[in-house]
Amino acid sequence: MPFWTKSIGVPEHDLFHLRLNLRYGCTILRHYLDVEHGDLYRALGRYNGSLGQPQYPKSVLNAWHKNWNFSKNQHN
Repeated sequence: MPFWTKSIGVPEHDLFHLRLNLRYGCTILRHYLDVEHGDLYRALGRYNGSLGQPQYPKSVLNAWHKNWNFSKNQHN
């Protein structure tokens, strides 16, 4: 959302620039994870503007679990 450039960046930032857009997205999701005390499901709902509606968080989490093997105890 363009208002984020005023909050965490500068208005001149081009959110169509891939790396910058990813950086903003990660920063914003981290903010919502902090707001929701680590609850990824609720943070994703806030990120998408659909808090309380399950479609977006479920889609993201289903894609994550389908495509990536993730474990909190995983060591590389």
